[in-house]
Amino acid sequence: MRELIYVPVIHSEADMGSLAGPHKKEFTDQLGVCVWNEHIQAVDEMWEGISKRLGKLDVEHANLRIYQDGLPLCGRELDIVRDVAAQGSQNHRLVLSLVQRGAFLEGTEDVQLLLEEYHFIQAITREHEPGEKHRKAKSLGNKRKLLLRRRDHFIAQRIVKTLQEGETGILFAGMAHQVDKYLPKDIHISYLIFRLPFSKLRPAGNL
Repeated sequence: MRELIYVPVIHSEADMGSLAGPHKKEFTDQLGVCVWNEHIQAVDEMWEGISKRLGKLDVEHANLRIYQDGLPLCGRELDIVRDVAAQGSQNHRLVLSLVQRGAFLEGTEDVQLLLEEYHFIQAITREHEPGEKHRKAKSLGNKRKLLLRRRDHFIAQRIVKTLQEGETGILFAGMAHQVDKYLPKDIHISYLIFRLPFSKLRPAGNL
């Protein structure tokens, strides 16, 4: 049997790279610094809870394959994870910890689809006038949803192709993703969710 542990996550500021600054500014402009700080605290608590739960798994690390949304299939996957972990990403620090214990890291996403997503977000964040920003976000909304589904389909195919019999995969994916919809029934899916007051959590971009 092939098993997959699906870990829905909220991405942190460190995960967003160059998009973090514009996102933080928009967030604090709309909701204030106090709400932003609550958001950061809640995300930190989420990752602490996820780390503890994964630490209790009764699975040999040599039989684990790690899949990470936003991580391109490019041959430099481990370097990317190390770089983002060094910038403070708890998500990537956890992935790196699992790999150091013997888990195998898989390239997870199509580079071109990630670039399309990046350009969509850039097009919105470049707008400074609130009305124009809202108009552009609305006009690009359906295209972004379609792009996200294409990304999900690619991620699912990567899992299907690489996850072997007797192995367990761990997929870290933002809450907007629906990768499980594209996976075959022979892959048994379980969900690792650390419950939080999600009214405090706001996804960072649909990444």
